[in-house]
Amino acid sequence: MKKNKYISKVFFVAFLAIAMFSCTDGFEDMNENPNNFNVATPEALLAGAVKSTVDLVGGEMNDQMYNNYASYYGGKGGQFPKFFYTDPGVDQYWRRFYVNILKNTQEIIDNYSDDPKYANRVHIAKIWKSYVYSVLVSTFGPVPYVDALGSNTTTTYTSEEDIYIAILDMLKAAGEGITVTGDKLTTDPVFNGNNLMWKKFANTLRLKIALRISEGFPTLAQNHGVEVMANEAGLISSNTENIAMKWETILENWSFNYKRYVNVPAQEDVVPFVNFHYILNMKTYYDPRLKVVAEPSTNPITINDTLFKSGSTILDNPRQRVIVQYKLPYFGRPIGGTVSLSDWNLNPSNNILNGIANNRYSKPSKLLFMAQDMKFYIATYAELNFMLAEAKLKGWGGSRTAEQYYYAGIDASFQQYGVSSGVAVYKARDGVKWGTSSIGDRDLFGIVTSGISADPMDKIARQLWLTSYNQGHDVWCLQKRTRLLPLIPNFSPDRSVGVEYVDIPERMVYPISEIGLNNAGYLAAIQALGGNLMSTPLRMNKAPLFTSNYWNSLPAEFNQEFARKFYGDSEDDLRTAGITYTLIRIL
Repeated sequence: MKKNKYISKVFFVAFLAIAMFSCTDGFEDMNENPNNFNVATPEALLAGAVKSTVDLVGGEMNDQMYNNYASYYGGKGGQFPKFFYTDPGVDQYWRRFYVNILKNTQEIIDNYSDDPKYANRVHIAKIWKSYVYSVLVSTFGPVPYVDALGSNTTTTYTSEEDIYIAILDMLKAAGEGITVTGDKLTTDPVFNGNNLMWKKFANTLRLKIALRISEGFPTLAQNHGVEVMANEAGLISSNTENIAMKWETILENWSFNYKRYVNVPAQEDVVPFVNFHYILNMKTYYDPRLKVVAEPSTNPITINDTLFKSGSTILDNPRQRVIVQYKLPYFGRPIGGTVSLSDWNLNPSNNILNGIANNRYSKPSKLLFMAQDMKFYIATYAELNFMLAEAKLKGWGGSRTAEQYYYAGIDASFQQYGVSSGVAVYKARDGVKWGTSSIGDRDLFGIVTSGISADPMDKIARQLWLTSYNQGHDVWCLQKRTRLLPLIPNFSPDRSVGVEYVDIPERMVYPISEIGLNNAGYLAAIQALGGNLMSTPLRMNKAPLFTSNYWNSLPAEFNQEFARKFYGDSEDDLRTAGITYTLIRIL
């Protein structure tokens, strides 16, 4: 697998204590750090912010929330309906954003903006501040911004639009203002002192945010998108420039996933499995990246499949068929279990997954997603090419066609995952190939398919989802603004909340502590939003496609289409794949 040149090394050093102090009261406590130096260096402050960001956004929140919402995980989804209403659940995340991360970046800005010797480092602090706020506002909606990091005990909530205006302007100024030969971070946890990469990060993030808000704030998005597209050279340009943060092999800096699921093995019913629909889409198009992203199940499920007989061709009329039996090494788990909705009146005995053991499902790759020093990507070259394709479709400019960007994204993704063969065949398949469509395969209940239309945005969104595994927040935002991913709600999410299903959340609710600590700001925010539920949409979101009764009204049926033809449609395909099978009957 090709290594990325620019990966953060999150060092655990003494000065990180400046980012780790506790907070039990309002925002005023965020500004009274007993562990702070008289004048903390930008290096110390930024290292603390980066360490806290990778632990929070790339670690705990990604595992507990975002990967569920992006349908990367299966089986863990039952946690999130009640999760939103626990304090310290949401509350600790909220405080860590402001106390452990944003306070540090603001101290750099406040303490060093007037000194030209620190000009680049101030821009870098603003880049990180912009990135963190882009996560905050797309997760919660309006949040404290203007006076959130000052000395006021009561803070107002700034609107989504005004926050996006502010952070996009900061990214523009940073992309234009950072000088390659100017001052640099002597200890740079992200780019090892490479100012050019910080410029590219600013520009790439600016384009990502512009696309993210293009549904809710089209004029603002277009203005920034057109400017970025006019200077493609200012964006990341290869997989060696993939932007990632990385944990380390020392105990204090192990990844969240390693600490939670490997170092102290967790119960099988709470560990992450690869989502059913993700694998369905991978298998439909015989995607070789599946073997890299997922682990084979330790106890593969056995299926009977009807295939063409070995040696038969399309010239045979009719083509002879056989029933064969073989094991499925890669098998995804539904997000909320295998229970169907009561209105469907389905017979549970017809459910192939009824009572299936956990060890029959595939887990995320140990190497990529469960290692001590795993990477968390903020932006990849594959992702960028798909963004460029969408920007081209929107008329924002670009030196190539949308189709060319699209194929470049697939090429970059295969390279990123270390897959050296099969890309040409994959790109030629119906549905994946530009301008073509495919019917796809139906899911367990027969209500959603892996089909891809000829619509270019359908293809772009699907490939972004497939290539961005573990970038849960990014893909959750992608789905909220496009509604193009073939995903279903969480069926039987949690019996304790008395509901049969929960749709993918539109946002995260505000922490309960804000009612007491910042009541005026809190009440104004929920009034502007129209509520404080996980179903309350943000302005950046596209309107949901379905009403609350849609899923109950579908003519569902249990079927095995999702599991069939995993390796192809003939005995010869099984043999080519090296699969041992048993011939049951010649038809």
